[in-house]
Amino acid sequence: MAIFNGTNLGVYISDTLIAAAQDVSLSLSMETIDITTKDSAGYRELLAGLRSGSMSCNGLIDYVDASNKDVTDLYGAWEARTELTLKFSSEITGDTSFTASGFLTSLEQSGGTEDTATYSATFELTGQVTDAVIS
Repeated sequence: MAIFNGTNLGVYISDTLIAAAQDVSLSLSMETIDITTKDSAGYRELLAGLRSGSMSCNGLIDYVDASNKDVTDLYGAWEARTELTLKFSSEITGDTSFTASGFLTSLEQSGGTEDTATYSATFELTGQVTDAVIS
């Protein structure tokens, strides 16, 4: 079993890491279609339905990080309703990455008294999600 440190995972937009992330996630789901009939002997029967997914991240706000995508880049994508190329990856050779197109559907910024300023972003995926081994 090859267990690795989650610190290596990131969400990327067009191969550029989203800045200062502390947590990232990829969520995939599939709807089901109920096809239960009177012939089902009292058991529910299902067919596979639509598949969907989302990627999200949250972290610290850094308005001046020019090397990575920051909150102002995310805002620009939201404002323009831009379809983004997203990747969930460690970028380590031999690991698996997941790629899809998606839209930024939620962007939140917050900051409490004597606390760090943080953001959270959620991307809803559109179309097929593909996986590939990083070489």
